[in-house]
Amino acid sequence: MSVYNEEDTLRETIDSVLQQEGVDFEFIVVDDGSTDASGAILKEIAQHDSRLIVLHQSNQGITKALINGCEHANAKFIARQDAGDLSLPGRLKSQLSLLTNTSDAVLCSTGTRYVSDQGETVIEASIDSRQANDGLRPTTAEDLAGPTHHGCVMFRKKSYVQCGGYRAEFKVAQDLDLWTRMIELGSHVVLPQIFYQAVLRPNAISATQRGRQEIARRLIFQCIQQRAASGSDATALSSIATQLSTPSSDGKRSAIEYDYFIGSLLAQTGSKKCRAYFMRVIANRPWHVKAWYKLFKSYL
Repeated sequence: MSVYNEEDTLRETIDSVLQQEGVDFEFIVVDDGSTDASGAILKEIAQHDSRLIVLHQSNQGITKALINGCEHANAKFIARQDAGDLSLPGRLKSQLSLLTNTSDAVLCSTGTRYVSDQGETVIEASIDSRQANDGLRPTTAEDLAGPTHHGCVMFRKKSYVQCGGYRAEFKVAQDLDLWTRMIELGSHVVLPQIFYQAVLRPNAISATQRGRQEIARRLIFQCIQQRAASGSDATALSSIATQLSTPSSDGKRSAIEYDYFIGSLLAQTGSKKCRAYFMRVIANRPWHVKAWYKLFKSYL
């Protein structure tokens, strides 16, 4: 797990992992140059639980933090976890069992419950085995799709090393790049049960870096095509740093997009809590016609 300034949710996240039963593990957490109390919290917990191993680095971003963490992983399997999210009871035991009993499987994912930053459940996502494997072996860039969440995956350390691991060139979509290379070594198996809970936040990469993620998706597909044709994706990889250097979205726009997205998901479930999100959108952008329409519809 990579951590950067997560003092408010860090203890709950760590507890959700350390309370996992039926499996022996080490929990490697990389403090990516936090400036809040995250480092002190990690130190305190590690003093009481030897399974928690804390690594410190200057702030370099999640990709380099994950590379660092995986290099220090000693076990045969690596499970991901994102700070602020929760691993639900039985997650690690269930994934380990499925991977151990499926010899050709290189990675295993689970279903994910997505909640808003206010704690409302907005959607429960799951995929089947066909979707899991077809999404990582796409025929077009639009077909490219990964697990329900980066944090819900467990994979073989041997396969991670063999495919080249996380690549520093991908400051976003580093997970999708990894899965598409790992799937070339074996299969992606799925536990459809909800074993992971992720928080949708306004400042998350998915909200603030959507444009760069779409660029990365196209570049990942180019890498897939080049590897299939020549066995190497070096040419596509060499252009990634330049193409992913576009500026991030501004904060206000990201917040509006976030509120509209969460409101729309809640509206689909029939929850009246969607109204607060649509009203925030309208307060920031009074001419947002779709938000007005969905707000009006929620009263019918």
